Amino acid sequence: MTTPTRFKDSVTRFLFERAAIRGALVSLDDASREILDQHAYPPALRRVLAELLAAAALLASTLTFKGTLIVQLQGAGPVRLLVVECTADLGLRATAQWRDVATALPEDAPLRALAGDPETSRLAIMLDPKDGGPIYQGIVALEAASVAALIEHYLTTSEQIDSRLVLATDATRSRGMLLQRMPSAGPDDDTTWRDAAPAIELGAPELLGADSVEALLAARFPAHDIRVMRERHARFRCDCSSERVSNALRMLGRAEIESILAEQGTVGVTCEFCNRSYNLVAADALALFAQGGEPVAGAAAPACKQPSTESDR
Repeated sequence: MTTPTRFKDSVTRFLFERAAIRGALVSLDDASREILDQHAYPPALRRVLAELLAAAALLASTLTFKGTLIVQLQGAGPVRLLVVECTADLGLRATAQWRDVATALPEDAPLRALAGDPETSRLAIMLDPKDGGPIYQGIVALEAASVAALIEHYLTTSEQIDSRLVLATDATRSRGMLLQRMPSAGPDDDTTWRDAAPAIELGAPELLGADSVEALLAARFPAHDIRVMRERHARFRCDCSSERVSNALRMLGRAEIESILAEQGTVGVTCEFCNRSYNLVAADALALFAQGGEPVAGAAAPACKQPSTESDR
């Protein structure tokens, strides 16, 4: 008897045996809660972040290189900045900066309401290879109402890949299903795609309540043979480090660091992804420049900031 595939903090890819169609299922449980609990996000922002985490994991699971998929929103509205990152091996992290007005939005407010003016706000999906290759960036139009519809439209129009995406979240998890026609698909696959694509529009209770990958796929695609791949573990992972913080401080320059030391006595930064604090006394901070070190090439600093006030998120 086949053991049901684990459907918790995992991404599981699947293939249609008789058609060039592929898909993936994601469930983020402990990972989603741990990431979102790093900050007291307003309800609407917390839900959107949860959906973007699930979507990023689904997209990153298709990467064929060692690197990171990044979803970034620069907004002119209630949310100033939103960043979701997922590595090819499904290490996830996220953070956001928002204005106080975001707390007044209803929990079901769409991403475009969080972003504000679509003319000045910008949502981008970036692929950052770690092998020295060029960074790819695509812009996602802030037109559709839901996160799923936004990314589905982007994949279909910009990436030229027919795609269907459904996302659902609750207080304990974030889940999603992605279905795509493979690049090799031809006319012989049209009938299967027309049958399978609408079947992905399952309701949130069914997606959130599923106990196993196999049971969910059998219920959605009963007329098709589906090959389920081995699940891959997804988890919260932040790659901030003392080395990256030191690099960020060097980029600020000695004069700026000396100014901070004169005012505060120490230099402190906090990672916005995991809330880990790094504090350097004057001797250690100035030693970064006494060593004659320049910022390490390619060692981009994490999103760190000095401790902020409640109104300056």
